Amino acid sequence: MLCIFLEIGLFLTMLEVRGFRASVPGTMYTALYNNKLIPDPLYRDNDVKLQWIGREDWTYTRIFQLSADELATSSLRLVCDGLDTFSTVYINDQKVGTSENMFVQYVYDIKTAAKVGDNTISIDFESAVKVAAQKANASAYDIPNDCPNKAQNGECHVNMIRKEQCSFSWDWGPSFPTQGIWKDIYIEAFNTAVIRELSMATTRDSGGEWLLDVGVYFDVSGGSVSGVLTTSIVGTSVTKSMPLTLTPTNSSSVFTITIPSTENIERWWPNGYGNQTRYNVNVTFTSNNEVSNEQRRVGFRTVELVQDPVGNNQGLTFYFKINNVPVFFKGSNWIPADSFQENITRKGLRRLLQSAADVHINSMRVWGGGVYESDVFYDLADEFGIMIWQDLMFSVALYPTTPDFLDTVSQEITHQVRRLRHHACIVLWAGNNENEKGLRQDWYGIHANYKRYYDDYVKLYVTTLKTIVNKEDTTRVYLSSSPSDGKETEKEGWVAKDPGSELYGDIHFYDYASDLWKDSAYRIPRFASEYGIQAWCDIETLEDVFDAGDYDYWGPMSYHRNHHPFGNIEMIEEIILHFNEPINPDTRQKFSDIIYLTQINQAVSIQAQSEHYRRWQNNLTSDGRGQTMGALYWQLNDIWQAPTWAGIDYRGTWKMLHYYARRFFAPILISPFMDDNSLNIYMVVDEIPLTEVKDPKSGINVFAPATSFLTLLKSSFPREEAVHLMTKTAEATTGVLYIQMYRWDNFTPLKTWNVTYKLTKSSESVFNQDIDTLVSASGCPDRSSCFVYMYLNDPASAINAYLPLTYYNSVTGLAKAQVMVTDVKMLSNTEFEVTVASNRIAPFVWLDAVGISGRFSDNGFLMMAPSRTVTFTSWEPVDLNTVKQSLKTKSLMDIQFS
Repeated sequence: MLCIFLEIGLFLTMLEVRGFRASVPGTMYTALYNNKLIPDPLYRDNDVKLQWIGREDWTYTRIFQLSADELATSSLRLVCDGLDTFSTVYINDQKVGTSENMFVQYVYDIKTAAKVGDNTISIDFESAVKVAAQKANASAYDIPNDCPNKAQNGECHVNMIRKEQCSFSWDWGPSFPTQGIWKDIYIEAFNTAVIRELSMATTRDSGGEWLLDVGVYFDVSGGSVSGVLTTSIVGTSVTKSMPLTLTPTNSSSVFTITIPSTENIERWWPNGYGNQTRYNVNVTFTSNNEVSNEQRRVGFRTVELVQDPVGNNQGLTFYFKINNVPVFFKGSNWIPADSFQENITRKGLRRLLQSAADVHINSMRVWGGGVYESDVFYDLADEFGIMIWQDLMFSVALYPTTPDFLDTVSQEITHQVRRLRHHACIVLWAGNNENEKGLRQDWYGIHANYKRYYDDYVKLYVTTLKTIVNKEDTTRVYLSSSPSDGKETEKEGWVAKDPGSELYGDIHFYDYASDLWKDSAYRIPRFASEYGIQAWCDIETLEDVFDAGDYDYWGPMSYHRNHHPFGNIEMIEEIILHFNEPINPDTRQKFSDIIYLTQINQAVSIQAQSEHYRRWQNNLTSDGRGQTMGALYWQLNDIWQAPTWAGIDYRGTWKMLHYYARRFFAPILISPFMDDNSLNIYMVVDEIPLTEVKDPKSGINVFAPATSFLTLLKSSFPREEAVHLMTKTAEATTGVLYIQMYRWDNFTPLKTWNVTYKLTKSSESVFNQDIDTLVSASGCPDRSSCFVYMYLNDPASAINAYLPLTYYNSVTGLAKAQVMVTDVKMLSNTEFEVTVASNRIAPFVWLDAVGISGRFSDNGFLMMAPSRTVTFTSWEPVDLNTVKQSLKTKSLMDIQFS
C-alpha cells in the first residue's frame, strides 16, 4: 500500500484574487493571516470586522504527481480525515465526491479521474453560514435555537449543519465559521484491502480474566480478497492470527481475545489512584505481499456507572467505579482550545492536560458544542489518567431529523466511536449538552408544538444515536443528555419532568445573583457536571489583543470581549458583596485591580462549591439529596483572550482558580465552612480504595476507606500493592488537626485547639462548634478582627486551610503589607525557589513572572508568616537573572478601595 500526503494552495473563488499558499491541515482564516492578507483575527473586534470571510466560498487546489505503478493498482483512494464542512472535490476537473459533515472521514475513489504524471485536485468549499441559512429556510418547520444572543456577534442556524457548534460563536468565544481541510488528506494505492477503521476496548469477564474486544473494518479493492489477520499485544505473549476472506459487502472482522491470567496485566488507573499502564496492540492484514498495519494503545481497566436505589424511594445513586473502586470525579469541562484547530499543538495540549493533572484533576467532560478532540488529546488524557466524559457534538438547540441529517449523523457517530473507543480515559458517552433540559423547560418557546419536537428528540438521541453507540461499544454507558436523570430519564420516556433533579443523574448549576461564597447557595446533587462563574483573564494576556486605550472596564472593548450578557455587571456585583469597590483614578490600573478581584471571587466561589460537593459524598438530607460523587467545574481552558469561566487563560496562564483547584481537589482536604453560627470542619480523603458500606448511625450507604488487607486482595490488588495501599489509607484517615485563631494584625495565633481524628468515611465532620464561643475563648475582640487557620499534623504541612469570620469589606485590623521577593535560587533551568517576605498578614498574595510562561507551586495564598517559599516552574528553560527581573507581587490591600 502506498500513501501520498498533500499540501494544498488556497484560492478565493468569488473575488478572483491570485492564489496563495495554505498549510494543510488548516482553514482559510489562518491561510489569509499567514499570507499577511488580514490582521490577527483575535485582535480587538476583528471577529466582527472579518465576518465577511466566513460568508464567502473558498477553494483549495494543488498539483500532485502519480506514477504509473501507483495508477496501476486496483484501487486509488483519496482519504480526507476532515473536511470543514460543505465541499465538492475534483480531480482533474472531474467531480469525485462531496462532503457535508466536519466529523466524518470521507474516502473517494479517484481511479478513473487520475492520470500518470501531474494531477490537479480542487476542493470547492461553500460558506457554512450560507448553507445553514438555506437549510433553515428550506425546513418544513422552525428548528430553534435559531440565532445566538446579540452579545455574541455570531451567526445563525448552526444546529442545521454538522459542524463545530461554537464556531458560530458562544458566550465565551468568537464566531469564526471556518472552511478548510482541517485534518490529514492523502492518497492510498492498493490491490487487496486496507484497514480503514480499527476499534478496540478492554473489559473483564465474570471469572476475572481480561478481554480485548477488537473490530477491524476494511476498504476492499473489489472482488474477493484472502489474507491473514494478526493481532498482538506488545510486551506480552498474546497473539492471535486467523485467515480472513473479505469482499466489499463482507468487509469487517469483530472478535474477542482472552488474556491468560498468567500475563499479569497491569491496570490503568485514574490520576492519583495508581499507574496509567498502557499496552500497544498491533493489527496487521497481509494479502498477496501487501501489508496493512494499524496500532492502538490500550489500558486495561473496568468502568461501571452505579445507579442504585437510595433510601425510601428517594432516587438513585450516580457514581463511577473504576476497577471496582468507587471514584469521586474531580475535574472540569473542556472546550476547543482554539477557534482554529490547526493552531493547537501537541505541546500546547500537553501543557493544558499536565496542568490539569498537576492540580489533582482526574476527570474532564469534553463538551458537546465543540469537536471530537484529536488523537493527541485522548492519548494525553490516557497518559495523565484523566477520565473523559465524552459528549456527542450536539448542544443547546433542537436538531433536524430528516433522512439526510440522520444518515450523516449515523456515519459521524459510527466513525467517532470506532476511532475513540480504545482510549482507556473515556468512561461514558452522552448524547448532547443541555438539550433534554432545554426541551423540558421550553427554552425556545415551542410548547404549543411540544410533541413534534419531543418525537424528533427521541428519534435522534435514542432511536439513532443510542442504537449506534450501544452496537459499537458495549463497554460503556450511553446517557441521552447532560444533564439528565440517568435511568430515571429513560423511565420517563427520555425527557424527564425535571432533568436537573438532585435525586438522579447529573446537574448543571449557575447562579449569578446569589452569594457564591456561602454553602447555602448550592444544590445537593448526585453529580455536578457543570458549575462556574466568570473572571477576567490575566492583563498580560489582554496585551496581545488590546490597544492602549482599551483598558477600561466599562469601555466598549471590555464589553465586546464579554459575550455573556450583563457579565461585567455581574462580576462587579459579586466583588462588592465581599470587598469594597476599587476606585483607582488610573483607568488601566483600576482595570487591573478589577481583574485581580474577579479572579479572587471566581477562585473562592468555585472552591466553596467544589468543597461543598466533596463534603456531601457520604451524607443525605431528609428528602434524599446528597451522596454527591462528582464535581466538574466549568471550564478548564479558553478559546480567546476574554472574561470567561476558564481557570487557564488563552495564553496558558493559570488564573487564581486553577491554583485553588490544587487545594480543593487535594487528596487530603481540610474543608471548613460556616454552618449557621457554627464552625464546621470536614476532613475529606480520596485517591485511596473505598468500599460501600452501611453507616450504623444513619443507616445509609457510605464510602469507607478499605483498610482490610483481605478486602484489597479480593479487589484484585496484587499483594505488594495492597500493602502499600494499607499504609497510604492509614496515613490519610488518621491524624491531628490543629485549629488556630488569628487576629488580622498579628502573626502570632491567639489560641490553638487540636483534634485527633480517625475517619470511618471518605468525608466526615471532625469539628463543629459555635463560632462566637471560639471567638470569646481565644480573646479575639470580634469576628471582624480574626480568622481561623487550620493545618494537619505539623505547621510545615502543605495541608492547610483558613476561613475569614467576616467578608473582607467588614474586616478590621487588615492593613497594607509590604510583600516582596527577597531571594530566588535556581534549582534547574526550569525550576526556581522563590522566597517571599511580608511585614504583615496579607491575603491573596499573587506572584507573577511577567513575560515568562510557567506556574508557581502556590499562588493567591494567605501570607501569615514573615517569610514563605514557593517554587516557580517555567515551561521553557530560562536563566536566573531573567526570572529575578520578571517577578512581581500583589496582595489584597495593594488595591485602592473606596
